[in-house]
Amino acid sequence: MPCLRRLRCNLLSFLFAAGLATGAPALAAGQTAAPAPVSAPAPAPAPLSIADALKWDTVTGLRISPDGKQIAGVIQKRAAAGVVIYDTATLVPHLLVNDSPTLSSAASVHWFDNRYLVVSSSRRGDDLVDVSSKHFIDAGSEFIRKLEPDSAGHARFLYFSDGKSYRYDMVTKERQQMDRSPPERPLVGWLSDHAGVARVATTLDTAFFSDETRRTHWYRESEKHPWEKLASFDFLDDGWETVSFSRDDKSLIVASRQGRDTFAYFRYDLKERKLAEMMAGHPTQDIYANFQTVDVDPKFALTAGIKTEIKWFTAAGDALQRGVDLALPDRINLIQGDPQGQVLVYSYNDRDPGRWLVLDVPSGVMRLVAARKPEIDIEKMLPKQIVEYKARDGLMIPAYLTVPDSTGPGPAVIYIHGGPETRDGWNWDPEVQMMASRGYTVFQPQFRGSGGFGKRYTEAGYGQWGAAMQDDITDGVVWLVEHGYADPDRICIYGASYGGYAALWGLAKTSTLYRCGASFAGVSDLQGLRTDRSDTNYRATGRLLLNRMFGPGPIDKQALDRVSPLKNAAYFRAPVLIAHGEWDVRVRIDHSEKMVDALRDKGKQVEWLRLDEEGHGLYHERNQQRFYQALFKFFDKHIGRPSPAVVKKN
Repeated sequence: MPCLRRLRCNLLSFLFAAGLATGAPALAAGQTAAPAPVSAPAPAPAPLSIADALKWDTVTGLRISPDGKQIAGVIQKRAAAGVVIYDTATLVPHLLVNDSPTLSSAASVHWFDNRYLVVSSSRRGDDLVDVSSKHFIDAGSEFIRKLEPDSAGHARFLYFSDGKSYRYDMVTKERQQMDRSPPERPLVGWLSDHAGVARVATTLDTAFFSDETRRTHWYRESEKHPWEKLASFDFLDDGWETVSFSRDDKSLIVASRQGRDTFAYFRYDLKERKLAEMMAGHPTQDIYANFQTVDVDPKFALTAGIKTEIKWFTAAGDALQRGVDLALPDRINLIQGDPQGQVLVYSYNDRDPGRWLVLDVPSGVMRLVAARKPEIDIEKMLPKQIVEYKARDGLMIPAYLTVPDSTGPGPAVIYIHGGPETRDGWNWDPEVQMMASRGYTVFQPQFRGSGGFGKRYTEAGYGQWGAAMQDDITDGVVWLVEHGYADPDRICIYGASYGGYAALWGLAKTSTLYRCGASFAGVSDLQGLRTDRSDTNYRATGRLLLNRMFGPGPIDKQALDRVSPLKNAAYFRAPVLIAHGEWDVRVRIDHSEKMVDALRDKGKQVEWLRLDEEGHGLYHERNQQRFYQALFKFFDKHIGRPSPAVVKKN
């Protein structure tokens, strides 16, 4: 990928192919590098360290100004943060120094215009910061959106503070409280037009004696008009969700899968009160909108299948995307900026955590701005292959496969994602790279019930915890062995949250398949998951979603016990590593504590890590080191030792 290794590259040949550029190239092609001298084989690279893999990103969230002359982002060093500004002419960075108290705890930035940045702080709220002076404007607890200028041309924005919304005039410095009186309660969402008037509201109504819940969308033509009901759906039904107003404020952009298998984006006609034409969609993958600017208008949509695709809402954006993808192949390239001027490209793939490049479209010159994790040598990272295999009932299961630089079948880790209605992605994954760099093949099956592949695929997992969902994982392991990617005597299963459940249940249901297993924050008791004091059970909507995953009709406690690892500790044969954060409110720590006790009562091999001051994840460096050191030591002990040669099958 020469364009990423050099600071400048010419894009005109690719832009010509996409129909974007005219005229002669402004920069000659680069010289071809001389061949490297022949030398002795290099020693095996050192494994990717825990510190480098999990180090805070150097820079995050870079954004290009509307005029293309500046780029802003958040620069981080451990828990400290600041705002960095690049001049696109020189790409020399400088730290933004201002009286705004948000800068030292900045979490993200967006350009309001060429002068002001919206700086969001995880501790304080939002400010509009003047990048050329010490002036800033307190935007309250939440900056909502940039508004259309008023009749006098005054720039305005909408913000939220102390439970109220206000429209602020950048010229007069006056603010006006906006009416946001809900049509009903509880209000769970609202949408303002380009003048800042709240004209769409969404409410949830839960029955008093049950968890039955309806989601209702309301609309009013102006602040002076009464609220009218647009549509109402049962919470679990396929309705539609609001995204934004159209540019002319006469229709909505909504997400829906009504009448189709996958989520798509549609225009909703406010006059006819119905879905109109589809704006972006994919036949086999769900999509979601990408919001690029503070005016809350989506520019393109991203597919959520096995490998992200980008669907622009404009022909110009689509043409530019084709040109950039030709120049930077085998990568996901996200573009922001003026398609006729300067654009910023965020480019990543399975080996590169990501980097930003600025492209001058008229000249075709692209230059590197910054890398998200410069300490990662992308040449030493391993590719994440996309594969597919057939489950026992004929359903095709997509998966990711990362194979270390070794010959013949070797040790493998079956790495299961959480959710379960989420999925892994084709991107740089620090855990995958850490395991693969230590010599382990990493296999990530996207079993039925995973999200992103459409309604039918997700619903195929309902009622299948411990059953068909687990069989998909088992069938993937069989495929892995049959195709020579794994030594059948050196396979571990590992996951977190639902993945932790699948790891524990795999050790009980298919006890001879795995040499060992590891669970982080894993579910062990399905009936307990339905009734304990988790944040999921706190709300009716959470209970509805959880019960839907367990299948239609009344919940059978005995059926849940039959597929709960806690109730089946006697069937475990392989050693287990279990870790859990003490503050976890999604899957409470007693799931793991009881599982450890049950295994020990049955005389099973179990290692236990209680992680202080952690929730449903790993955030403290000390706990990251402790957990991953224990995990890799555990793998090395049980599947890292050499075994007799296994003949590779074709």
